[in-house]
Amino acid sequence: MPWHTISPASKIREGAVLPFTIAGRLLAVGRTATGYFAVDGICPHAGASLGEGEVEKECVICPVHGYAYDVRTGRGADDGGCVRVHRVELDEDDLRIELPD
Repeated sequence: MPWHTISPASKIREGAVLPFTIAGRLLAVGRTATGYFAVDGICPHAGASLGEGEVEKECVICPVHGYAYDVRTGRGADDGGCVRVHRVELDEDDLRIELPD
């Protein structure tokens, strides 16, 4: 699977999530107190952009209906729905994200 880079990673502050389109995929990329994350950016319920939501502890919160998704597992905290989690690596100030072909 190919890796893609967001630079500088430091533009993503702790407690923030932003939408990015990488290789034709909408992602929600953010940072919690424990590090960076990348998940598929579309909420499976309302089709909203999770990158326009909020970060709360280890979850990204949908801006439309407030559902929470754990950024470590992708599991929905509210109803069992889920989003795909992508592997990330921090290399100095470059955030590398592994995406399927």
